[in-house]
Amino acid sequence: MKIRISPETVLFYAVMAITQKQLFLAATLAALFHECGHLLAARLLSIRLRSIELDLFGARIYPAAQIPSYRAELLLAAAGPAFSLLLGLLLLPHAFPFARLVLTATLSFALFNSAPIAGFDGGRILYCLLARLFGITVAEEILSVTTYLTLLLLFALSSCMLLRFGQNLALTVLTASLFARQFLK
Repeated sequence: MKIRISPETVLFYAVMAITQKQLFLAATLAALFHECGHLLAARLLSIRLRSIELDLFGARIYPAAQIPSYRAELLLAAAGPAFSLLLGLLLLPHAFPFARLVLTATLSFALFNSAPIAGFDGGRILYCLLARLFGITVAEEILSVTTYLTLLLLFALSSCMLLRFGQNLALTVLTASLFARQFLK
């Protein structure tokens, strides 16, 4: 299995490792645990993986062959957020600061990845459910609308937080980037 990392991701992680060491470590642990959920699910479902690609928007797993069913795709997509929630539950009783930082990062991963956005775990789950019930065309149309509305809502909320509290510039930039990536293809 090949692992590819985009140059901008390497640069981002290098800057974060230098400037925000604890946050970098917490986010990296949360992301690794999340991706381990996907990898374990792939193994349990006997899905061979061709490659993993890391970019600024997260990790993408590419199977070596077509995933056999919507059920398998749904389980594969749900495994990452499920593992994130499991780690969150394991960290909940611990009060030391680093555990709280990892808990926050882990729950943020679970929540953000569960959003019904195309390419995210939540979008893959929604697509699989809808395609199985209503067919591919309806699933694609509904996912396109939910992606648009979810990104618009996230951008509006992050912009309001930025204007009101002077915080969350990163979330505003991230949602604007995701919006551009999804709809300016």
